[in-house]
Amino acid sequence: MVPISGFVIKISSRCNLNCSYCYEYNMGDDSWKSMPKTMSIETMSKVMDRIKEHSLKHDFNNISISLHGGEPLLVGIDKFKDYISVIKSNLDGYRYTIGMQTNATLIDQEFLNYFEENEIYVGLSYDGPPKVNDLNRYYHNGKGSSKDVEVALELLKDSKIFSGILTVIDVNTNPIDTWHYLTQFEPPIIDFLLPHANWDNPPLSHGENDYVKYGDWMISIFDDWFNGYKSHIRIRFFEEILYRLFGQKGTLESLGTEEVGLITISSNGAYEQVDTMKSVYPGAQNIGLNINTNDLDEVLLQKGIKDRQTGKNGLCTKCQNCKVVNICGGGYYPHRYSKILEFDNPSVYCEDLYKLITHIEDAVILNTQKSQIKQ
Repeated sequence: MVPISGFVIKISSRCNLNCSYCYEYNMGDDSWKSMPKTMSIETMSKVMDRIKEHSLKHDFNNISISLHGGEPLLVGIDKFKDYISVIKSNLDGYRYTIGMQTNATLIDQEFLNYFEENEIYVGLSYDGPPKVNDLNRYYHNGKGSSKDVEVALELLKDSKIFSGILTVIDVNTNPIDTWHYLTQFEPPIIDFLLPHANWDNPPLSHGENDYVKYGDWMISIFDDWFNGYKSHIRIRFFEEILYRLFGQKGTLESLGTEEVGLITISSNGAYEQVDTMKSVYPGAQNIGLNINTNDLDEVLLQKGIKDRQTGKNGLCTKCQNCKVVNICGGGYYPHRYSKILEFDNPSVYCEDLYKLITHIEDAVILNTQKSQIKQ
């Protein structure tokens, strides 16, 4: 098993948005209600103790920290600075990156200056043109978030700490409109994400007997990007498929059969195997361990964690026998769930993924053949 070197730390358990598809607040799990609104400095210090303890035992010093929520910037600038001070003082001598995922509505010049001075990389969540974004990403009073996010995007546009945009796919919108709109902000990376779903709570397209609608949506963007439109912008999902097509390892946990060395830590110090498990059923993320009483080696022994580290052997028979298994990896772990077989299923997006992956493979083969003919 690989040690844990990636840490999603939830410094805030609340959010100023009320996104319709949010796994944290709107998919049945209400554990956030009993969480501290913000992580205490003492808890952050203990988190860092556990990380250092684990890294020394397993002899590695390359650590990834992602500050998360809820909305992490709700903690305010002063407390945010305190967290960074604790992290940096504890990781002195390590090779590390500090990033954060934010809805961007609270980013102002003061925050941006601090991020730049301290090399804190900022990824933001935004779903496309205002008419698309505001369908699902809005404040608690129903007001759309797009105008505030666009202000932040203009601030971040030329900043060295802008790490990219995370976009949840709305399959009933125009993919090219969304893709072209997002490119105007020149993000270094765009992550297009499948909405959280599983076999007991399938995507809406399944009700229409359309099992490749998401695949087709992504194929439209892939073709545009692969044929040269804004191809300097990395699209992580496509990039990770291409890595694996060429026999390289990837880093995205929703694809491939590589071991996953990532853990989430809640604002109360509880370990969670991956926080998106909240989309499966209430409490699915819980492993019953906490930083105050348990070290990270104990986390590695938990079933959900072990399942995500067993690679191809941890997949269902259908996936193991599939020709794209080393690329797809069975899809994202929470998307495999059903009450009957639990996680012993392919992704609920199986046919979407298969169509997308084989389309990309065909495009690469055709492009290679064209290059050879020209030579």
